Amino acid sequence: MEGEKAKEVENTGFKLWNSRKVANKNGVGILIDKALKDGVVDVKRQGDRTILVKPVLGDVVLNIISAYAPQVGLNESEKRQFWEDLDGMVRAVATNEKLFIEGDLNGHVGSINADYELAHRGFWYGSRNQVGEDILDFVVAYNLVIANTFFRKRYSHLVTFRSGHRSSQIDFVLTRREVKQACLDCKVIPRESVVPQHNLVVADFRFQIRAHRDKHAKIARTKWWKLKGETSKVFRERVFGEDTWSEEDANNMLVKMATCIRKMASELFGVTKGSTGEPKDTWWWTEDI
Repeated sequence: MEGEKAKEVENTGFKLWNSRKVANKNGVGILIDKALKDGVVDVKRQGDRTILVKPVLGDVVLNIISAYAPQVGLNESEKRQFWEDLDGMVRAVATNEKLFIEGDLNGHVGSINADYELAHRGFWYGSRNQVGEDILDFVVAYNLVIANTFFRKRYSHLVTFRSGHRSSQIDFVLTRREVKQACLDCKVIPRESVVPQHNLVVADFRFQIRAHRDKHAKIARTKWWKLKGETSKVFRERVFGEDTWSEEDANNMLVKMATCIRKMASELFGVTKGSTGEPKDTWWWTEDI
């Protein structure tokens, strides 16, 4: 896809932000899940090799950068421009916001982590080259870590790039050092390709998110106070009549049962138009114990 665009991915609910100046040359993109796409508050592009998408989820601000470094054979000015663009993009991210850099950085950091122990855990392979050293210097300068190197993996879960009989690790996931404990795993999915020759790299992060509640939002509620007398008998019969969970395991049975009860209640009792106040569910209270 050519140009600087955002596009809904048909029939998936996902949204793709990308940047590409010339067809079939360079280009980067970020695909955002349907649960996050409406929370995107900013998009920044630097040429056709770096893009940043900033989604907000509750009280957590995410800055996701996709980067594609120039190959070894390209001229030095293009390489320098890439690192200057990436440097400027990272410096613009507030220190209290989450930062993730994912992409093909076209360098080898090697398995030896001497002088870079805080950024590079050592679970890697091969030898470091000059571009790899530049990557490590960049990572250290911004207090980042290379998430790929923090998990011991079998060989097939380390290789990110294959071309003929050659294999290497040139695709990275970088994040701030202070949130490395939130990274649960980072690995390659063998035989899953996003683009030719590059295997899919997956990183799992877990964050505690506090949702911001809109005090003025109206919340519709089921009219549970109607659950009495003849209505309660009808409700019970309809719920038991479903019996869609009898062959399930305990967890699935609980989920299906709760879904069924909520559905039947809203159909039989109805729902309110919503209010901004706290619910006053005191209809069931009695002084008679």
